[in-house]
Amino acid sequence: MNRISFNPRFVNEAGNDLIPGKIHTIRQNYEYWKKFEGKEVALFTWEGKPYKSKQKVFCVKKIVNVQEIILNYNTSFYLSIEDLSINKQIDTGFLGRNDGFDYLFEFVRWFEKYPFGKMAILHFTEFRY
Repeated sequence: MNRISFNPRFVNEAGNDLIPGKIHTIRQNYEYWKKFEGKEVALFTWEGKPYKSKQKVFCVKKIVNVQEIILNYNTSFYLSIEDLSINKQIDTGFLGRNDGFDYLFEFVRWFEKYPFGKMAILHFTEFRY
């Protein structure tokens, strides 16, 4: 089973699921993640320093759907609809709340470190943009 790492801030108080409201996660490498659509993945945090400590699996989730999303130069997000050339901008605040952030500035700051371009939204529910 494939594993996905999560920052402890996204783990609920009981330590056995994602925080309420986090219905998806955004990751780089759309092509890689697309092949996991419909499959279960183990969600984990690191017990200490990332890559130098043990992984602690806190739950297993099914990746219900993978949507392609484009991060552009001004940290706006555009959804590429079913591999067509049609793009629509997604409300960044709404996207951020669904990704587990309380404030827009936290969400935008989180993604400032990522290169612009194609990313993947891994949906854990039936919700779609």
